[in-house]
Amino acid sequence: MTIHSTSKTQFSRPVKAGLAVAFMVVVLTACGGGGGGGESASTSQPAAPVVGADCASGAVARVALPERASVGRNAEIGLQSCGALLTELQWTQLGGPPLTLASARSQALSVEPPVSGSYRLSVSFQDDRGRVLDAQVSLDVAASDSAGLVVRGEPSVWGGGALSLRAWPVGLSDAQRDAARVRWSVVSGPATPLAQPEGWSLIFIAPSVDVDSLLRLRATASLADGRTLSQDFNLLVQPLPRPAAQPLFAGSNAPSRVYPLRRGGPHAAALAACIYGPHLSFSNPSNLCTLGQLPLLGQSTRGELPSVEQVMERVLVSNDWMGDVFENFLRTQDKDGDFRRMLNATTAIVIGSRVRPSFYWSVTGAIYLDAANLWLTPAQRDTLSEAPDPRQNFGAALNFNSPWRYVLDNRHAVVSFPLTERGSRDIASLRFDLGRILYHELAHAGDFLPPRVHSQLRDDRRVFESSPTLTASSALSRQLPFSSAEMVGLARVQFFGETPSAQQIAYTPDDVSAFLIGDRVTDDYSYSIAPGEAFSREDLAMLIEEAMMQLRFGVFRDFAVTDRLGTATSSADLPVHWGQRGRIGEPAIRPRLALVLDDVLPWVGAAAVNALAQPVLLQPGLSWGVNLDQAALAAQQPRALTNQERLIEADQQQQRTLQRALRASIQSLPVPGDRRAVQ
Repeated sequence: MTIHSTSKTQFSRPVKAGLAVAFMVVVLTACGGGGGGGESASTSQPAAPVVGADCASGAVARVALPERASVGRNAEIGLQSCGALLTELQWTQLGGPPLTLASARSQALSVEPPVSGSYRLSVSFQDDRGRVLDAQVSLDVAASDSAGLVVRGEPSVWGGGALSLRAWPVGLSDAQRDAARVRWSVVSGPATPLAQPEGWSLIFIAPSVDVDSLLRLRATASLADGRTLSQDFNLLVQPLPRPAAQPLFAGSNAPSRVYPLRRGGPHAAALAACIYGPHLSFSNPSNLCTLGQLPLLGQSTRGELPSVEQVMERVLVSNDWMGDVFENFLRTQDKDGDFRRMLNATTAIVIGSRVRPSFYWSVTGAIYLDAANLWLTPAQRDTLSEAPDPRQNFGAALNFNSPWRYVLDNRHAVVSFPLTERGSRDIASLRFDLGRILYHELAHAGDFLPPRVHSQLRDDRRVFESSPTLTASSALSRQLPFSSAEMVGLARVQFFGETPSAQQIAYTPDDVSAFLIGDRVTDDYSYSIAPGEAFSREDLAMLIEEAMMQLRFGVFRDFAVTDRLGTATSSADLPVHWGQRGRIGEPAIRPRLALVLDDVLPWVGAAAVNALAQPVLLQPGLSWGVNLDQAALAAQQPRALTNQERLIEADQQQQRTLQRALRASIQSLPVPGDRRAVQ
C-alpha cells in the first residue's frame, strides 16, 4: 500500500534477545480523517500515537512477537489493538528472503523463515479515527536444530470461534513420528479448556475476550528415545465485533472474519455491511441491504455474461489466496460461462476458512463457499480450520445407507489429498468437486431469483422479499411431483434429526429401493423439505447438479441403496441392493429436468436433456466398491478398490451425511417476516 505521508515519526523500543523491532509510524490525513481546509497535517493533527511493543498511554496498537524465532519454525507476528478498531490491514515484506504471508490482510501472521538473518516487514492499517498508520517490524531469526516441531494454523480468531492447530515433525523419520506422543497445553493468556489435548492436531474453541488477547499454546512431543521436542504458537484472540442479539450466523454456522477482496471496489462497503458477520440480525432486517444498496450481479450486468472482474468485485474472503484461486478457477475452468451466468442470481460470494459446508442463503442472496474446496498449496491449506461440524449423523438408526459419488472413466472423479502428505494440486483438480458445489448452490440462487425476473426487481426490496410467487422448484412440485411419502418421512430423520418411528427403523434396503425405483428423483436428498415449506428446493438442485456435471464434464453420478453403515464398516464393502450410474438420464426424470433447466439455466435450455446418456444399473449383490469399475464388471473381471481408492471412499463417506445435515439445518432457520426462503 503506497502512502503519501503528511507527517512521520520514528519510535524505538527495547528488544528481547534474538529479536528486533523498529517502528516508523505514518499518519495519512484523508477524506473524513480529520484534516482538510488546505492545512498541513503537522498543524491540524496531534502527534502520531505510538505503535510499539506495549500498550503505553495513548497507543493505538502494539506489535506482538514470539520470544524466539528459528529457521523453519513458525513465528507469529501480531498487531494487537490497544482498544481501537483496526481495519484495512496490509502486511508487506520489505527485506530478507521471501516469506509466505498467507494472512497478509489480518492482524496476525504466522511465517516460517527459511534461513537465519534479519527480516523486515511493514503493516499499514486504519484506526477508528480514520487515520492510516504504518509500522515497520524487524525480526531476527536464529539457526535451529535439525529435529523439532512446527505448528501451523490461522494465527488470529474471533473469541468463541472453533479452530484447529496442527503440529508437524521436522527431521524425524516416519517411525519416530508414529511412536511419538504429542500433548498440547496453554502457556499463557486467557483461560482456554482443551477438551482433547493429545495428538498431532488440536481442535478447540477460542475463549471469549473483551480486548485483543494473546493465547500462547504449546505442542510437546515425547519421543520413544526419551527426547522431548516442543514448539509454541501465539494466537491472537479478538473480541467478536458488534454481536447481534439474534444473529443470522451463530452456533455451528458462526461467522469468521472476512473482508472484500477488492479494496475500494464499487460494492466493498455494502459487502462488508450486510453479507456476513456477527452484527447481522434476524430481528433487525434493516441491517440487510436492499437491492438498491447491493443489487444482484445480474442487475449490474443486465443479464449478460459477467466478466471475471465483475464477479470478483462481489467476493469476500478470509485470506487473499482464496480470491486468487477462485479467480483462476473462473478464468480457466468456467469455459462455458455457466458459473458466471449462474452467479448473476447472487449478491455476493463469501469464501471462508470456517464456512462449512458450502451453502446459498436467500436472506442475503449470497453463496458461502468452504475454502477447503479451493486450496492449491500446503501453505494455503494450513490456514483452514480442521474443526468438524459437531452435528450427529441423524440417520444412524435407519437400516439402510445411500452412498453417492462422481465417476470419470470408471474411477473416482473427486480424489483425496491426505493432509499429512502436504501435497499440492493444480487448478484443474478443482473442476469436479468445486464445480459440483457451484452447480448445486447456484441452482438454489437461480431458483429463488431466476434470470427472467432480474430486470423487474425493485430497489427498495431485499433479496428474501423479491422471489416470484411461482419458482421452478414450486412448479416442479405442482406439475411433476415425486410421490413417495415414505422417503419424505425418512428425509426428515436423515437431514433434520427427527426421531425415527418403529416403522421407519424397520424399513429394509429393499424397501427403500422400491420407494426410489418407482419415483422420479435422483437422490434421497431430493426429498429434503424444510419445515414450513410445502415443497423441496433440493429436488431442483440435485437435478441440475447431476445433469450439468454430465453435460459439461462427462462426469457421471453413482447413487445406490446399500446395507446399513456400521461404526466399523467402510461404505466400500457394503453390498448394493439397487443403484444406478447416471440416473439423471432416466426417461421419467428427463421432463422434470427440462422444466427446471428452462427457467434456471435458459442458456442451456430444455433440449439439453436429449444429450444425456442412458443410466447404467449397478450390479446388486456386489459391493459399492466393486461397482466403481463398470468396465471391469462388463468384462466379467470384477476389480477390488486399490488402497488409494479406499482412502478416497473413506474420505467421502465421512462428509456425505454430516454436510447435508448442516445444510438442512440452514434451511430450517427463519427469515425476517417469517418467510421461509433459506437453502
